[in-house]
Amino acid sequence: MIVYLIIILAFILLQFMKESYPRLHSVIYTIYIFLFLYYIIVSILIPYFQEVITIVPTPLLPVVKLLLFSVILLFVSQIVEELLLEYEYTSLASMMSFTTKAIIILVWVNHMKQFYEKFFSIMGLFT
Repeated sequence: MIVYLIIILAFILLQFMKESYPRLHSVIYTIYIFLFLYYIIVSILIPYFQEVITIVPTPLLPVVKLLLFSVILLFVSQIVEELLLEYEYTSLASMMSFTTKAIIILVWVNHMKQFYEKFFSIMGLFT
């Protein structure tokens, strides 16, 4: 409920700022987006994910942590990408999307390295 109240108050303040100081509106809007994103991640997502991690069995814990990391990174990336598209920085938005996907792929490949080594060693024995 507090999140909705913050959104409504921010909307009213941003509308006031847009009418009174139109040149500062985009700067304050961007600052607000990042502050609100930080608030959502720190106060809602991280405590929820910590609670989920305590429920998960130990053998699945690394995979669940990687999944949660991927979800948070994609969530933040999507918001920043939409903000960049709104300000017509399409090339930066596409670079943000590509970089996020590359980071997630690299993290997962690094995690699966032991599996690949075992798999290829088994396949090498059969040939």
